[in-house]
Order: sequence, then structure tokens, then C-alpha cells
Amino acid sequence: MPRNSKISLLLLIILLAGINVFAQMGTPVDSTTVNAVMKQCAIKYPKFYRELNDIKAHDKLIKNFVFVRYTTDTGPAKAGPLGNVFIDIKYLETEQPNFGDDRLIVVLYHEIGHLHYFMNVPPANRNAKDSEQAAFEYSLLKTKELAEKGDCLPLKTGLKFMKLRSEGTNLQDPHVIALKRMVQEPLYFSYLEYVKAKCP
Repeated sequence: MPRNSKISLLLLIILLAGINVFAQMGTPVDSTTVNAVMKQCAIKYPKFYRELNDIKAHDKLIKNFVFVRYTTDTGPAKAGPLGNVFIDIKYLETEQPNFGDDRLIVVLYHEIGHLHYFMNVPPANRNAKDSEQAAFEYSLLKTKELAEKGDCLPLKTGLKFMKLRSEGTNLQDPHVIALKRMVQEPLYFSYLEYVKAKCP
């Protein structure tokens, strides 16, 4: 292949990779819309709103919460390795099936769990399955803290949807793979036992 063709091909690959990354991040939402939605969120999803603001104030791993719109439904949020959490504003504007206040908290802490994984594991040693399991475990840890303060619903919600998702058949999805492994482990059972003993 001629040198110019190789360069053109390389530039095309870089361009497509950049488009793919941009698509994953979604289209940023203007601050006026974000402020209006967050005012509604404080009423509609008060627990999620409280936890989001607490994380902003106290978790130093968070560089920024970025509110976006995705062209395809990829879930409520994503974490980036540089400390950004991208939140699909659609999930806060109108309630989506199975994504009420308690599950949004689970998702929020799942994404923060990814950031902790990125901080603790060098890039060369990272893999999607371990990152997902670390994120699920972190969300259980944080929702258990809420249960210890008197609110068991986020923890119960997390356990419920993790079990349901572990029964999925898409073995290309690292979430499913991680959960199939995780729900067989003692740590997961310890959370079930906690709920049984402490959460009526």
C-alpha cells in the first residue's frame, strides 16, 4: 500500500474512533436545561438528588458530572477513566421503566465504583468484567451504608436488579458476565443476609 494511502487509512481510523468516543459521551446539555431539570429532580428523585450533591461535595475522584443526551438508549450513566460521570438527562426528565429514585442511586454509586476501580488498577491491568464487578460491589457497599442509616430500599433494589441481570443470556455484556460470577460469591450472600436480618 502506498505511503499516502496508509496515512489516509490511519487518519480515517483515528477519526472513526473519535466519533465513537464522542457518541459514547453523548451530546452535552446546556446549563439552563440542566438547572431546570435538577430543580425538578430535587422533588421527583429526592434521594438521588441528595446523594448526587453529597458525592459532588465529598468524593475527590469526581472531576465533573456531565449531563448529556444519548441518541441510543445506553442506560442512565457512564463513567470515564479521567473522573467524569456522564448522566443521560432523559432519566431525570421523565421516569423511565424500572428506574425510580432508589435504582438511580444504585446506578450513581455503580459509576463512582468504576472511578475507584480506575484509580486503583493500572490501565494495562484493567478489564471490563473486573471493572463491572468492582462497580457493582461498590454500589452495594454504599447502599448498605444508607441501609444502616435507616433506608433499605436502595440496597434491596440493587440486589434485586443485580440478580435479575445475572440471569441474562448476553455473554458479550461484561455486566452480565460479572454478575453471573458475583451472585455466586460469599460477598453477595452477605448482603442478602444483611437485608434479611436488618431490613423488614
